[in-house]
Amino acid sequence: MDERAAPAALVATVLDEEARRQEAQAEGEKETVLPDDMLPGVGAAPVSLRQAFRENGIRTAICVGFLNFILVFDSIALAVLAPDIRSSLDLSRSAIGVIGGAFGVLFFLGSVPISTIADRVPRKYVAAIAVSAWCLIVSATAAVSNAFQLFLARLGAGFTQSYALPVNQPLLMDSYPIGARGKIFALDGSFQMAGLAIAPLFAGGIAELAGGDDGWRWAFLAMGILGVFVALGALGIREPRRGRQEMRAVLGTELAAAESELPISISVAFERLKKIKTFYFFLIGIAALGFALFSSNLFINLYLRDEFDLRAAERGLFASATILPAFLSVAIAGRRSDALFRQSPPRAMVLIGALIGAFGVFLVIGLYMPEIWMFGIFMAMSLALSRAAFAILPAVVSTIIPYRLRSRGIALLGIYLFLFGASAGAVLTGLLSDSLGERTALTIVTLPATLIGGALVAYGARYVRRDISLVVEELTEEQEEQNRVAEPGASIPVLQVRNLDFSYGKVQVLFDVAFEVQPGEVLALLGTNGAGKSTILRVVSGLGVPTRGVVRLNGRTMTYADPELRAKIGVVSLAGGKAIFGSLSVQDNFRMAGFRYAKQDADPRIDRVLELFPLLRERMHERAGDLSGGQQQMLALAMALMHDPEVLLIDELSLGLSPIVVQELLGVVERLREQGITMVIVEQSLNVALAFADRAVFLEKGQIRFEGPARELLERDDLARAVFLGKDAG
Repeated sequence: MDERAAPAALVATVLDEEARRQEAQAEGEKETVLPDDMLPGVGAAPVSLRQAFRENGIRTAICVGFLNFILVFDSIALAVLAPDIRSSLDLSRSAIGVIGGAFGVLFFLGSVPISTIADRVPRKYVAAIAVSAWCLIVSATAAVSNAFQLFLARLGAGFTQSYALPVNQPLLMDSYPIGARGKIFALDGSFQMAGLAIAPLFAGGIAELAGGDDGWRWAFLAMGILGVFVALGALGIREPRRGRQEMRAVLGTELAAAESELPISISVAFERLKKIKTFYFFLIGIAALGFALFSSNLFINLYLRDEFDLRAAERGLFASATILPAFLSVAIAGRRSDALFRQSPPRAMVLIGALIGAFGVFLVIGLYMPEIWMFGIFMAMSLALSRAAFAILPAVVSTIIPYRLRSRGIALLGIYLFLFGASAGAVLTGLLSDSLGERTALTIVTLPATLIGGALVAYGARYVRRDISLVVEELTEEQEEQNRVAEPGASIPVLQVRNLDFSYGKVQVLFDVAFEVQPGEVLALLGTNGAGKSTILRVVSGLGVPTRGVVRLNGRTMTYADPELRAKIGVVSLAGGKAIFGSLSVQDNFRMAGFRYAKQDADPRIDRVLELFPLLRERMHERAGDLSGGQQQMLALAMALMHDPEVLLIDELSLGLSPIVVQELLGVVERLREQGITMVIVEQSLNVALAFADRAVFLEKGQIRFEGPARELLERDDLARAVFLGKDAG
């Protein structure tokens, strides 16, 4: 071949392979999209509020409704009373913007740890305790004397109300049927809007009655007292089974709760959630919207005082009057969204995006109206649109998130809304307002934020059917596994991988991978370069988060557990290549490997593994980097064995080693097998694999082409030739 043609041929080959990979990926995605009649809530008969309450009771809806009713009081009071607070404490506009944003910092960031608590204890207790703490913080706000104290009070109020995202909405999702969720969340939104309507009158009226520069303080004290009754009411909530409605809709029954589920890692949950494409576009759309959402409410009240000279009570009356049309819009949207979702889930998402975009347009137009009543009309229309969008958004989001991740998913939406949007939006609007005025600042921030946010949400609609299908698939797989385990004589594999997909960014490298490893079995993962063998080990050990699929250890789901927890329960990895600390002595390597054990526990572990590798005992004080390649591999294996693995994952056991060293390592593997240690070993050499493996899995381009006894691979010439015998893998 012409040397000049070689690069072109290589490029053509790479492009051809990528085209085939994308075609295979597209086919794999098509297979996961179920017909509409198999998607929960789609094509089903309408469910009225009366039917929903008849089946599940009205108590939870009322109790959660009052939690959301009180939720908005302090933030609305701050917005309405901002001019008075600014004068009383001598604050600038930008300072009041920062203080206004302080609430959101811990309101959303606090929802992350609280989502973990809410998954482990009854959620009504979380709500009752949080609201009680909020009462104390809000009452203390009445006593602040400077900007810093007010800032701290707003942080505290935000943290104590951070329970709302991971508790309130998931409670409603688990309590009421999918077919009525739009109406349920519309009703819940009505409670919150009642708070929005009453809170301005409540805060402004009390401040007006108290009179003077410090009249605003009495409003916060009164709110703290009011919250005590709501905290007591939270104890009346009925705690439903998590995922109850999805199970009923998909499986026709509720699955038995696992006796000892592993805790869900926040980082793993967030990574998995961001791999749900519909949810991902929700996240970035909400982040864009956040720039406008919080700053608009706060700075519009400053605009009302500066432009129309409205006092606190008048601003409260304006806010209450403009929220009234939203009651009608939310009721219409709740009913319409349920019907639209039954017909087409993507259209329900597009509706949400359109409502978000229209909200910003009407708000900005209203800012340029010369009369207060004209501004009020446009303000009322914009609020009606935004409240309708947020009333029906949870109903759609709930269908694309696996029930185990629901609390984390709602919390993550809040983080993106505030951390990547509202916090920056409030500060930016405050800075622009100081130099350009409230009208120009709100125009610059609000219009692009709402249009971009709405467009992103609508764009995600193209993936919604696929993501709902994946939720259905996960529930179905869980039921099948429970049924299988319940059969007489059923065996529980030590390691189970089901329906596994994995991607590096946009490049999918694993497609529907599934296999099981029985107790004491040694499984070899074989395949061509880049087939996905090492990636499987990363996913099993928790270093990679799958796009789809389940990983179990002894029947316990560990898909959402972090690598540290997996290591503690027995999933131990030996990475390929450098798995030691070359600059440290052999003895110090052992000490590093046993860092989580006390010395009296670590020393017996070291002595035990040295019996397998007596050569290492002789070189304990030598530098690990001075050992031969084979000895370094022995040290790495010994360090892994210190942790008494339930499953030992070894990546490239024979990589770069001489045949003599490989033979010695195979002897160690044989002794480990005799001790009953279950192993999954990635290998490139078929000869080496045949020497230790009970079974083999052969992968090609991320898909399993063969699974069975290792020696049967010899009968498959096409596969055996593909395993580059004795050669290293890139």
